[in-house]
Amino acid sequence: MAIKSRDRIRAKLQDGNTVVRILLAHPMHTGRGKNEQDELIPAEFIQDIRCWRNEDEVLTIKCGTATSRNPYFAFQLIGGEAGDVIRLRWVDNVGAKGTAETTVV
Repeated sequence: MAIKSRDRIRAKLQDGNTVVRILLAHPMHTGRGKNEQDELIPAEFIQDIRCWRNEDEVLTIKCGTATSRNPYFAFQLIGGEAGDVIRLRWVDNVGAKGTAETTVV
């Protein structure tokens, strides 16, 4: 199921490389937490994040229950140009998906 994404992604050139910063809006429940009624909250966490620059896949991140709520990732890609498109897709363990896209400045 696709959800309305509140994810943020930014990319800019810095010293000839592309610096990408990502903030994902996701609860990242471990399956071990409890709600107000002392019932277990079902596990819901991002498992796979993939990132493309233009049409080339440049990064895959595997996550698990140890990743914090609303995770933040920053990474640097070698090279790049202003105007390149950076796309991101994630999927969690219950099938929810999210996407984000930005242009390198």
